[in-house]
Amino acid sequence: MNTLSTSRIYKISAIISYIIGYIYIKYVVCTSEFGIYRSAWIVAFAVVFILWTEAFAYLTGNTYKKIKEQGNAIAEPIILIACILFQSIAISIWTLHHDWELYQILIWHGTIIYYVISRMGRLAAGRSGIFFLIDAFSGAVVIPLSNFFLRVKKLFGNERWLLEECDENDDIIEINSDEGDKEEADDITIEKKHIRKADFGMIIFSVIVAIVVCAIAISQLVSVSDTFAGIGNSINDFFESILSADLFEYFFTEIFLFFIISIPFGCWLYALVAGAIQKDQLIPSSKKLEEETEGFHTLPSYSAYIIIGSVCVLYGIFFISAFVDILNGNSALTAHEACVDAVGSFWQLIKVVILNMAVMFASCFFSKKALWTEKGTRILATVLFVFALAFALLAAWNLVGVYIAVYGITPRRILSSWVVVNIIAWCVLILIRLYKKISAAQIGIMFAVISFSVITCAKF
Repeated sequence: MNTLSTSRIYKISAIISYIIGYIYIKYVVCTSEFGIYRSAWIVAFAVVFILWTEAFAYLTGNTYKKIKEQGNAIAEPIILIACILFQSIAISIWTLHHDWELYQILIWHGTIIYYVISRMGRLAAGRSGIFFLIDAFSGAVVIPLSNFFLRVKKLFGNERWLLEECDENDDIIEINSDEGDKEEADDITIEKKHIRKADFGMIIFSVIVAIVVCAIAISQLVSVSDTFAGIGNSINDFFESILSADLFEYFFTEIFLFFIISIPFGCWLYALVAGAIQKDQLIPSSKKLEEETEGFHTLPSYSAYIIIGSVCVLYGIFFISAFVDILNGNSALTAHEACVDAVGSFWQLIKVVILNMAVMFASCFFSKKALWTEKGTRILATVLFVFALAFALLAAWNLVGVYIAVYGITPRRILSSWVVVNIIAWCVLILIRLYKKISAAQIGIMFAVISFSVITCAKF
């Protein structure tokens, strides 16, 4: 694809981003407390945004075929598109679920951001994985902020942009076959473009100055001539009638004001998509990432035996104590006790699994050999995540089998159940990864997004 057509694509996409930003601010954000209450506009925004992103990517050469040739995952952006639509339709039909408002808003925006960086091939190693948080931070902060003024640059161009647009005015010059004459003609065209741009700016400046000067002169002359003052009053009454009209009020309050507010968001949106397309360097492969982090692998295997072994012994003591409590009949009977037990077990699960995930993550970076490469450390890791799975099942029993079964379903309990189910799935995936090479992190992330998108479609 030539440079000229690419420049036009960026410019047209920048103009479209104004419309998308306006739709988001006017019909999604500023309609009844963040909007999206029984409104189809959130679906319209999602569809328009996806179509714009896909067209922008395709026309700039970022096709799915190219993504596949680079060794990146092509299934992820397709799955994320479906998730965005599911979440948007669910919010449009059922509104934001009670006690879920913040989570739904954050995950909906996060899914959109993650879709963009996935579609443009900006994920670390080309797919989701243990660098998920880095990918999310890159999409939400690094890429859009570092390209925030990209839309202004593309629309109001530099010399290179002017050169790329020269063939729109081929009648200005006659291109000769001689290369030297062609370069001279291009220089002449650029100079004329600069003159026109300067003239346009001076015209606007002159008009503004003329209005100010005429206003000052009118204010002085109305006191000299009654007839002139009558003409001035007639003109003033005419403009006041226009300004007080309902049409002007609608235009100012419903269109112009929201358009002005939407400009920063449109800049951020364009910076995210166009900035992701304009990647400065290729995303490293998994093998390359391993080579670059090789210097961190310093901890010997016996460190894993000491750390993981100690934690496993502690977990074993806990489960023995819990079993003794059950035998002694120390189970929750009242609603309050069941609530305390379920909530306590839930947060206990979160803390334990975070600890176990941190141990696994650290082993990937700091151990000389990953936990699954040696038989001894693999067994220890297996025991560690069997305990984590046991914690997850215990929390699921307390939350679903005891609390929800007896006292019913609420939105917050459904959300907690979704967290527990995902943690169980993550534990199972890690246990499988210890013995078979699979993309556990990628599967886990996609499962979390898909499952959340599905349950938002339920009415509760």
